Amino acid sequence: MKAWEIFYKEICSGALVKSGDRVLLAVSGGPDSVCMLHMFWRISKKINAEIIVANFDHGLRKESKKESEIAGRLSESLGVKFITEKLGVKKYAEENNVSTETAGRDLRYSSLLKIAKENKCNKIATAHNANDNAETVLMWLLRGSGNFAGIPSVRKSEKNIEIIRPLLAVKRKDIELYIKRQKLPFCIDKSNFSDEYTRNKIRRLLIPALEKINPAAVEHIFSLSRIQARENAFLQEISKRFSKKCAKISKNRILLDLAMFLRYNEAVRYRVLKLILPDKNYNLQINLIMDKILAFDKSVYRLSSDWVFKINKSKAIFEKTKSRANEKRK
Repeated sequence: MKAWEIFYKEICSGALVKSGDRVLLAVSGGPDSVCMLHMFWRISKKINAEIIVANFDHGLRKESKKESEIAGRLSESLGVKFITEKLGVKKYAEENNVSTETAGRDLRYSSLLKIAKENKCNKIATAHNANDNAETVLMWLLRGSGNFAGIPSVRKSEKNIEIIRPLLAVKRKDIELYIKRQKLPFCIDKSNFSDEYTRNKIRRLLIPALEKINPAAVEHIFSLSRIQARENAFLQEISKRFSKKCAKISKNRILLDLAMFLRYNEAVRYRVLKLILPDKNYNLQINLIMDKILAFDKSVYRLSSDWVFKINKSKAIFEKTKSRANEKRK
């Protein structure tokens, strides 16, 4: 199925965009977002939806200005309102001790929400595609997160604004074919070719290797992520309900009733721990805690610099260390 057919099906199913919606499109000027803008322009009149374009200059590369100009000119040629902002990514990264990749993502979504509110948009569309989803699944696998649900096609945000991803089922190759046939202007982010980031290594090395083994690897990963997303939603609701019954959570202490907890299905136990863990909840850490519970191991285990885990009688206890708790009070 071609890019336009998949996009049209996703939109017209009514799940992503409905008549009367105001959709803010995040357009960088790259092929994915340019494709999304053009497709939304084609379909917006048919479904009676209004679109607005938001573009951000991260101030990290000389090409950023040119990319904004391309996005602006295309928006103008299509008669679509264009809004552009500069983001202080480098400064934010330094002040918050995060990577420039994380800083850029945080600032982008924060600005998108602000612009959406100012323009009374009820939806924000980003141009994540099937390859992005496959990269995310593989990155989480390598980091031991135990989650293969990938990028959600719809995510609720604050103030009843939804973040939608209408190209999520479309492969990058099909997007590139679409913009070539439509003769659309676009630019390429040269940082995508750097091996500095884990995602780029997966994109440039791992995905091509998997596609050599099976050309449909990206589609199969997408299918797997949709299956797990559905199962996750079901199990998450059950686990939330059970966690309220077996765990008492306060600011500096979490008590887990082991007699009740151990009656639950193994998959639900894992999810309950993931929900109540006060700090990092990586797969390996959860498995280690589960092993300690099953062995009734009473040794104290340090979860992080702030929290410890121990077992006392019929309770599993997650407790903030006293020195840290006192520091917080001061």
